[in-house]
Amino acid sequence: MNLITAIVMASGFSKRMGLNKLLMKYNDKFLIEHTLEKISQCDFAEKIIVTQYEEIEKLTDNFKVVINENAHKGQSESIKLGVKSSEKCDGYMFFVADQPLINQKDIEKLIRVFRENKDFIVIPKYKEKRGNPVIYPSLYKEEILRLEGDKGGKSIIKSSNKIKYVEVEEDTLFDIDNKDDFNKLLMRKGHNE
Repeated sequence: MNLITAIVMASGFSKRMGLNKLLMKYNDKFLIEHTLEKISQCDFAEKIIVTQYEEIEKLTDNFKVVINENAHKGQSESIKLGVKSSEKCDGYMFFVADQPLINQKDIEKLIRVFRENKDFIVIPKYKEKRGNPVIYPSLYKEEILRLEGDKGGKSIIKSSNKIKYVEVEEDTLFDIDNKDDFNKLLMRKGHNE
């Protein structure tokens, strides 16, 4: 069994939203709580959340919390802190915290594909759209630790020829960048958790 560490990146400034989007309410829970619940239902060697917010730290009872004091340097800081805080594992699964409709079945499907292809980067997609969460094999650890700024792992993906794309439900990739996205979420009547 390949061991995977879940790393949740929750240090962003939500500039396009104008307030901390992760603490906005949807179905009587904070946006981030939906993501954390789904991760908690899955089989990870370790669950880490990287944040700069005390309010988010209080919501994470079964996650290792890593405080990001350099969030202003961009997303790469959260990525690197998560990897540095992880125990030895075979892969890192990076989650953004603003995907409230992500489902357990798709997370487990990505994990299954990685366990069968542990040297491959595993990326979810719906039709032509790609998104998160992405699993990076630990053999990319040094490259991950060299990331800078707000680019995330796209540069690693571009230079790799070992990638598996996994078809997921459209909802899983739906993320909240701005007020329009949040309003679309609220208009989804009868959405089942």
